[in-house]
Amino acid sequence: MDSRRTILIADDEPVVQRLLEYHLKQAGYRVRTADDGQEALALGGDDLACVLVDLNMPYLNGMGVLEQFRQQWPDVPFIMISAVGEIHDAVEAMKKGAFDYVAKPFDMEGLLASVARARQMAEALGENRTLRQTLAAPASPNRPFVGRSPAALELARAIEKIAPLPSSVLLTGESGVGKTMVARLLHQGSPRGGQNFVSVSCPALPRELIEAELFGHERGAFTGASQKRVGRMEMADGGTLFLDEIGDLPLSLQPKLLNVIQDREIVRLGSSQPRPVNFRLITATNVELESRIEAGEFREDLFYRLNVISLHIPALRERREDIPDLAGHILERIAQNRGGRRHHLGAEAAQMLTAHSWPGNVRELENVLERATAFAAGDELKPGDLPNLTPRSTVSRRPSAALPPPVAAPVTSVTDLPLAGFSLDELEREALLQTLRKCGGNKALAARQLGVTERSIYNKLARIAPAEAEASPA
Repeated sequence: MDSRRTILIADDEPVVQRLLEYHLKQAGYRVRTADDGQEALALGGDDLACVLVDLNMPYLNGMGVLEQFRQQWPDVPFIMISAVGEIHDAVEAMKKGAFDYVAKPFDMEGLLASVARARQMAEALGENRTLRQTLAAPASPNRPFVGRSPAALELARAIEKIAPLPSSVLLTGESGVGKTMVARLLHQGSPRGGQNFVSVSCPALPRELIEAELFGHERGAFTGASQKRVGRMEMADGGTLFLDEIGDLPLSLQPKLLNVIQDREIVRLGSSQPRPVNFRLITATNVELESRIEAGEFREDLFYRLNVISLHIPALRERREDIPDLAGHILERIAQNRGGRRHHLGAEAAQMLTAHSWPGNVRELENVLERATAFAAGDELKPGDLPNLTPRSTVSRRPSAALPPPVAAPVTSVTDLPLAGFSLDELEREALLQTLRKCGGNKALAARQLGVTERSIYNKLARIAPAEAEASPA
């Protein structure tokens, strides 16, 4: 499992959206935004670190979104956004399963700390679920690597050749390309295929706990160690140990991993007794370990121990011709997991999927199809069922001779404004008026720039800038 870095913000106030989006991106997160409760559900998924949802929104309020998230994605932490007078409702939300609540006006430092705690909890829950599944489920028969492109066929041949070997394998490729899936295929095709496949995400485990998780510990080894615990390396004995994002393994633990590879034994924390282990080691990274070596963040001798056989997983955009087949495979799996109808791609939807750049690779494709099938009206997926691949507003500009031509200059974002000391209504008003000026008074273009509907522009002008609304041409 990769480290979760995506936050969903659901708030019907554009200024609040942009304010939160700016600070979260500055903190290193990826951000999805929704204008109402229904859109928040359409953008949900197990890959989220957490969701920030306003208590009062159109179509479906924060409580309704919370209830749906608890049913569909119970491991995704939920942070409720409330106004000062809504604190009682926010507390009620926590009783119903919300992780935390934050009140407007925001204490941004406290909000970011809450998001960081929520993300850590989401990663721990996801990692525990994955570990339970991998230890409890029997090994499935080896299945072919999906795709008919030259890159996919070459990868499938490489997997077939490498799988039976006992050698360590280093998988490289961007986040979301399917490195974990390839690691499972290597395990299933090996003589160890009937034994445990234990997956560990190095960045997902807290640094202060990763050594105990990997090596195990005896009772009393440290504060809180009330009983002994078998580590992941012992769990993988006889099978395969997969260390995902090995580049994030703390430098202090790298010599210990090197010793395990060389000596084939581990020592639990709090013990002096070596314990033999016999597992095949597969590692993966989405960064260049050579650059980490040059920066002094990764040991060169460990790199050569891991890089006995290197296998690169191509990005999805490098094998676009595989997307329809891959989407069909994913749709079949979704139907099996849900026990419901099987959806299929329409021609226009397939064309849209093939044209997309897929920065999130296969994981992004899986999330898109999960959301599309959840809300599709029929069995055939159409372009309208893929909202995150289409413009957020498709409202055409009203013809009007009174309007000057739109200005193509970039729109000033809220981050260019002096934010301190202004109310949210003042910030929203200034952002709206600046955007309208930049767009030459074209409300449809301003709506697209702000990510709202054209009707919202008219409503917001009437609410927060009535004088400008009366003076502005329709």
